[in-house]
Amino acid sequence: MKDCESKIKNIILSFTRRGGDSALAELYRRIYLNKKHFDTSSRDFLCMKKTHLFFLILLIPILLNSYIFEVDTTESLIFFSSVLALDLSNNYFDRQLIKAPTELELNALSQDDVPFFDKIAFQPYSSTLKGYSNYAAYLATGSTIYCLYESDRRVLLNNLLVFSEIMIVQSAIVKWTKTLTHRYRPFVYDEDVSYSKKKQRNSQHSFYSMHSSTVFASATCGYYYYFQKYGHNILIGSLLFGTAGATAILRVAAAQHFPSDVVVGAIVGSGISYVICKYHQNKKLKLSFGYDSIDISYRF
Repeated sequence: MKDCESKIKNIILSFTRRGGDSALAELYRRIYLNKKHFDTSSRDFLCMKKTHLFFLILLIPILLNSYIFEVDTTESLIFFSSVLALDLSNNYFDRQLIKAPTELELNALSQDDVPFFDKIAFQPYSSTLKGYSNYAAYLATGSTIYCLYESDRRVLLNNLLVFSEIMIVQSAIVKWTKTLTHRYRPFVYDEDVSYSKKKQRNSQHSFYSMHSSTVFASATCGYYYYFQKYGHNILIGSLLFGTAGATAILRVAAAQHFPSDVVVGAIVGSGISYVICKYHQNKKLKLSFGYDSIDISYRF
């Protein structure tokens, strides 16, 4: 029994001291290819079949959680820089393409021209609710960063690179969509709002909601990572998507967006986040958790 425990301990120590492919390859070689280490008919293997074997299998997914995302740092930085340039260029073109409306044009706007499913957005303008929507967005983003946090610096860097890619891609797409559609915000239809506010360029940035896109992209990324690491969790999912949903609702209640703006933002943001997370997911390692089993597959 002591010899068996010693071998298990040595494998685990070897696994933790090494990293990635070399450790997994060694573990695979010892267990499956080199029968003299763990012959299925030997006492060593029999003593592992119960508590020790279960402990070893249970420990492997915990040690491998750092490999959920694979990121080529150079490739990621080049991609991020390219999209960032596209994002920043919008600041110039937005000024060129969106002109301040005249009072005659503003007076010609009618709520009857808005689709019926968006009429609920015609609420009194509220700077207070607008502020609350910002706080909800901060909470949603902070919750995601909490889910992505790891003590290992290399793993944390990979997670932040993936998150940064998601944020900059969705930001660039939202900004250019706003510029090209220049849809008026709901408060522009409010007679109690001053003409000076209605004439601001931002008043024509209704479609689609950047707040909604950002928080749902953030929530999707956070839950994707958490699910791959721990599995489903209703509490974490409720926190991430609950704060994202609250942000979207508050944007409509504050007369900043129409319902269609926040719905499209949620769909596009979530989609972008899922695609980028899926692209960076570790393609060699696959963990699946069953009711009475833990399956680990690794492609060398």
